[in-house]
Amino acid sequence: MKGFLLLLSFMTRIPMPKIDYDEEKLGKSMKLFPLVGVVIGFILLFFSIVFSYVLSNLSFSAFLPIIILVVILTDLISTGALHLDGLADTFDGIFSYRSKHKMLEIMKDSRLGSNGALALILYFLIKFVLLYSLLMEDQGETVFAVLTYPVVARLCSVISCASAPYARGSGMGKTFVDNTKASGVIIASLITVVYSSAMLFYMINSSLSLELPLDFVMMRLGINLLIIAILGLFAFSFSKLIERKIGGITGDTLGALLEISSLVYIFLLLVIPTFFMG
Repeated sequence: MKGFLLLLSFMTRIPMPKIDYDEEKLGKSMKLFPLVGVVIGFILLFFSIVFSYVLSNLSFSAFLPIIILVVILTDLISTGALHLDGLADTFDGIFSYRSKHKMLEIMKDSRLGSNGALALILYFLIKFVLLYSLLMEDQGETVFAVLTYPVVARLCSVISCASAPYARGSGMGKTFVDNTKASGVIIASLITVVYSSAMLFYMINSSLSLELPLDFVMMRLGINLLIIAILGLFAFSFSKLIERKIGGITGDTLGALLEISSLVYIFLLLVIPTFFMG
């Protein structure tokens, strides 16, 4: 429990009671990172519901973009833009096309470069468009996405920690990489699969009054597992690509992967069900 509370305190800006810092426990708690996503997902849903009531008198066309901005800003505030900082730093470093050593130096620089700024602009535009498209397509699916994308994206970070060495001799991300093994990936995967499947099952039963055939429910659960598997493969491939570029992963690349994975996940929720369910 202490490890999870340390992780929640380290990875979010959620007010927490004071906890004595323990680097080893923090590192070993990485397998519970998807649970941090569960907390964030419910925070996103809570503020979405609150603003839905506040803005209930608005027209649907005016309501949609505002509620999406609420989700994006709540996510940003709850994490303190920690992972977005990693996204910007990673793009500044990787797309500098310098030597490995120079890339790592650029990524450590706190100043925002042009590649990092472009990455952030594209990230927010793509996230807005994806959530808007999903909300126009299926409101229930959007609620499911909001509850689960923080979880699946954090699973990808756990997979990355077990897929490549740490690129530097020291750093905050090193404790996560050093203490995350295959068993940690299995635990994080189980948390993600069980939680997302439970949320999906709940959404299916609560949004439709008709009793659905078992094969439909099983197909939808299968699609959910397929999407998670694709994201797992994406996380592994991303980690190996970064390892080839800079000799390993860093805290910045873990943050970048998390944010990119969230976009890929929402995109797959939009696209993949159409291949199987029309």
